[in-house]
Amino acid sequence: MGLGLAALAITLASCARQALETKVTADTKSQAAPYNIGKDDVLDIIVWKEPQLSGKVRVVADGTVTIPLVGPVPAEGLTCDQLQADLTKRLAQYTQNPNVTVRVAAPTSQLFYILGEVRKPGSYPLRSDEVLSQALAQAGGFTEFADQGAIRVVRRTRDKDIQITVNYGQVAHGDLQADIPLQAGDTITVP
Repeated sequence: MGLGLAALAITLASCARQALETKVTADTKSQAAPYNIGKDDVLDIIVWKEPQLSGKVRVVADGTVTIPLVGPVPAEGLTCDQLQADLTKRLAQYTQNPNVTVRVAAPTSQLFYILGEVRKPGSYPLRSDEVLSQALAQAGGFTEFADQGAIRVVRRTRDKDIQITVNYGQVAHGDLQADIPLQAGDTITVP
């Protein structure tokens, strides 16, 4: 992933030098991580042929979900596959060969932050495949004092910090390569 991101940065820099600038402060070769369940996420838990054990549940403040017959089960920090395996094991005491599926119905623990010269700065839920222009729209658009040529997106990971500078004027004029996809935890600053 680190090499792919570096190659993408070089390609984008050569194609649209003025529209997008990316700076990676550390390099790793980590793989994209699967989604980790967080507090306030809504999960869809399906137990095949057991509708009374199935339904939507919210991950509560202590990081658990409550499942009929089983009670509270730790969910925060797990992937859907890990929680699915745990529930399968726990439900095996009450039903024969349970077939459990866990999906994230509403990833409300996934947020991005937007600061500076926008009409409604704050934190917002990250929607699937959301890009910078959509985030700016959620925040009510620019104020009259915004510098649209130097929007900064800071993306922090465990191994590296990435700072992306976007010239939004290029996006507004049809350069959709500069309309970058967002990730959970991104902080957008509009100077």
